[in-house]
Amino acid sequence: MNVHQDGLVLDRGFPFQIEEVTLEAGDNADAAFHWHSFLEITCILEGSGCYYVSDRAYEVAPGDIVLFNSAELHGWQVFQREMRVLAMVFSDSVVAGYGDLMDQEYLRPFIGRGSNFRNRVGRDEPCAARIAGIMGEILEEWRQRSEGYALMIKADVLRILTMLVRHYHDDGPAADRGDPSKALRRLQPAFEYIEANYTGRITLKQVADQVYMSPNYFSHYFHDATHISFSDYVTLRRIRRARELMETSGKSIYEIAIECGFPNSSNFYRLYKKHMGESPRQGR
Repeated sequence: MNVHQDGLVLDRGFPFQIEEVTLEAGDNADAAFHWHSFLEITCILEGSGCYYVSDRAYEVAPGDIVLFNSAELHGWQVFQREMRVLAMVFSDSVVAGYGDLMDQEYLRPFIGRGSNFRNRVGRDEPCAARIAGIMGEILEEWRQRSEGYALMIKADVLRILTMLVRHYHDDGPAADRGDPSKALRRLQPAFEYIEANYTGRITLKQVADQVYMSPNYFSHYFHDATHISFSDYVTLRRIRRARELMETSGKSIYEIAIECGFPNSSNFYRLYKKHMGESPRQGR
């Protein structure tokens, strides 16, 4: 998984952006697997695909809403030719710029996540259509830039966040994980080493050495930063490559398994079914 930080820089005065984006099948590249320093809410407008977020995969279709915080590794795969989305990104300072504790409550879906959290709000959920509608209004405000547009956009963003707070309501406390973006930057040499070596035998100690940590400490640090275990991360990287080969090559399942770093086809079948919910042959 070629992990990198998104290079988008938001305006300091009003760190917000919204735009319609067309994702094409050719964008199904590992280079698109990234994280960024802002929050994101995206509505699927046309087409279908799959978003990969840490150890989870979410198939999406028109009307679905997906959201990411400022540290989640995510990427996508477009089914068929293209998928059109409305992507809204903003800094948490747009919402809670003055340290008000009540303002911090708006960010709970991104920070204080409970046990029922999922990155996708399905189109069948009552709030999904309302959020999509408000995002459409925000897009018009952003394009027209009439007097007071930033105030109107902030008010609408707060409406969306309130809906998400209600949708994700959970009394369970979330763990304090410190500064996740700093943790991911520290792990960058480990991500690069995994990317260069995942098709062969790769050990926890080899990767831990890249960031000068003991294997035990690295294992906990990695999981806290990415919300996925080291072994699952490597497995999912191999599966992503296997999916590409199943779609683009005529190689047998056994050949693909070996090429992607799995010791044998039975191991590949078991892990593929565990993570993708279907067999490799069904996926093909």
